[in-house]
Amino acid sequence: MIQKIVYSVALCATLFATPPSWYVENSLPSKSYEVVGYGEGKTKAQAKKRAKADISKTVQSTIQTLTKMNESEIDGEYKQSTKIETKESSNIVLEGVEFLKSTYRDGKYFIALKYINLPFAQKVRLKFSSVESIAKEKNSYLLQTPLLKELESEFGFFPQVKIVKNKLIIENRSFTIDKENLKKLFVSIENRFLKIQQPDAISAGNYYFIDIKTQKSGYVTVVQLYENGELSLLYSNKKMDKNRRYSYPNSDEYDGIEAYLNEGIVKTKDLTIAVLCEDKKDFSYFDTISEEKESFAKVYGTFFGMIDRCSVSSKSIVIKR
Repeated sequence: MIQKIVYSVALCATLFATPPSWYVENSLPSKSYEVVGYGEGKTKAQAKKRAKADISKTVQSTIQTLTKMNESEIDGEYKQSTKIETKESSNIVLEGVEFLKSTYRDGKYFIALKYINLPFAQKVRLKFSSVESIAKEKNSYLLQTPLLKELESEFGFFPQVKIVKNKLIIENRSFTIDKENLKKLFVSIENRFLKIQQPDAISAGNYYFIDIKTQKSGYVTVVQLYENGELSLLYSNKKMDKNRRYSYPNSDEYDGIEAYLNEGIVKTKDLTIAVLCEDKKDFSYFDTISEEKESFAKVYGTFFGMIDRCSVSSKSIVIKR
């Protein structure tokens, strides 16, 4: 009987692990823009998941304001009323969560994680104590994007960047480009030697054509970049003379490009990028990607790097239900 009691006490000690003082008091030091999350679990993965959930509760600040405008006519008098509804969304994705501290005690992991709760450009700038050695960006397309302009406001100049899949790299430091920052690489620009004509908006299920007109001779390549980071090569190295027009796809064979929306998506934006180069460029890498995979790899950064010395125009099209 005594042995059973001793065993029960030992078992309780294992089940009810005593947390470290830093965990109980939530006392780890942090800066004003840092959010610290605390989590515990039988495994490290479980503890980290709970710590991230703790951060999410604090970081969550997405308030969707829905404005409803009502118009009516009463006794010949026109009246207008506005109803504003707000709702809070809890579905957020945390990128760049950093490990802070961990303690293993009595069969349990106690973990603290840190998240820098700042806009992307400010978060990037924080990682550099000095910027004197950073080269300046010269890519004509990237320099016109909202993302590079935000970085310029933080660095005081346009830092040279390299984009590899969904990573933005400055010197030897990399930063994840999430969906919202990917959209900041979308920009509509018009080069005087190259014109794009397509609808500004279209309903899903309808078809459209992309018309290209050149003001000088060269080789034209056209791609489309989507909000999920996929890039589709429509055609490459098409020889065009000055003052020529080309429509894609061929209207004698096709109804056009279908405006497509994935299930559950209400609206999206596709970006058409056309480049006019003096010489042919090897875009076969993108052909291979398209043929071998059902979904296209996130290789838009590679494309940006290949077109810098070409004439570039781009135009977005909004697809909605």
